[in-house]
Amino acid sequence: MSASIVARLCAPALAPRRARLSKRRARPTLAPPVRAVVTAEDVAAQLSGEDLGKWESCRSILVGELGMDEDKADKTMIRAFGWGGQTYWRNEKVEEVPEVEDVEARIAYLLEIGIEQADLAEKVLGKVPEVLGCDVETRLKVNVAHIQKTCFMKPNTKNFRNYINRVPQVLGNNLDCAAQGLNCAGECNRCWARC
Repeated sequence: MSASIVARLCAPALAPRRARLSKRRARPTLAPPVRAVVTAEDVAAQLSGEDLGKWESCRSILVGELGMDEDKADKTMIRAFGWGGQTYWRNEKVEEVPEVEDVEARIAYLLEIGIEQADLAEKVLGKVPEVLGCDVETRLKVNVAHIQKTCFMKPNTKNFRNYINRVPQVLGNNLDCAAQGLNCAGECNRCWARC
């Protein structure tokens, strides 16, 4: 026998390529831990007295004025005020107790710029409930001005209303990686570059 044949016979057998790939894929991943879903009962258990009253008052505004059902109103408030996951807020709002005046002012402003009441509940807060947690002066008015400047749309017009209904996250944007010449900051759910 030749030396090459002996070397092949004595060498450990290599596993077929398919088997090696499956072992590679079987490694544990470094996925982030799954956060428990926060419910209205969880929020109510953590709040007491005046804070619980504020929460209930704000929820009744969503149910009464916007026509949301109670379950949807609870889910909207949980995300809008940072009680659930932090994918949008990035710890800017953590378990905040809403003020009735602030919620009323935000809803009034959104109606004032031409969003219809039914669309506000379904198309805006239904898609991006965090808009309810955005401050009128520092976020909502600034973003409406940005839309006017860059998209040439004025509030209270059909095009503006359709744009907001189609892309409601523009009301909560606070970052523009493209315009600022930055590398991606990784906050794409709040960036103008994606809209």
